[in-house]
Amino acid sequence: MQWDHEEGAWAETGVQLVVRKTDLDPSLLAEVIRTPPTSLSVPDADSRRAGQPQEGVWSLAVHKRYPGGVNEQFLELLAQIEPYSSGINHLAAQGYEVTISVTGFVGNGSSFTLTPDVVSRMAALNVPLTVSPSTSDR
Repeated sequence: MQWDHEEGAWAETGVQLVVRKTDLDPSLLAEVIRTPPTSLSVPDADSRRAGQPQEGVWSLAVHKRYPGGVNEQFLELLAQIEPYSSGINHLAAQGYEVTISVTGFVGNGSSFTLTPDVVSRMAALNVPLTVSPSTSDR
């Protein structure tokens, strides 16, 4: 009996620009990145006293399913953030942690592919890429 291994694509993927800082200023981010976030969390005085996380997080996510998978999700995110690349670099220079992340469920041999165009456009942004696969059972 022969067993063949066939690779599959990641499932339930998402890509996002994530901006973090303890004293995150949502109004500054609204000026710099003139696209509303899909998620915003800013600790208030009550949460600080309660010992909850002190970090503010602003994110812009693309979770829509596209025929081109993760690569096409990156194309959508890049179209939204590239016009603000100098502002994004300015935020990083001001101490904001800026990353682009890709998440999804994976099985044995799962993979995704990025075209050279997407890779070069992401490199031009000078923003770190974080890849976070979930291997839990679905």
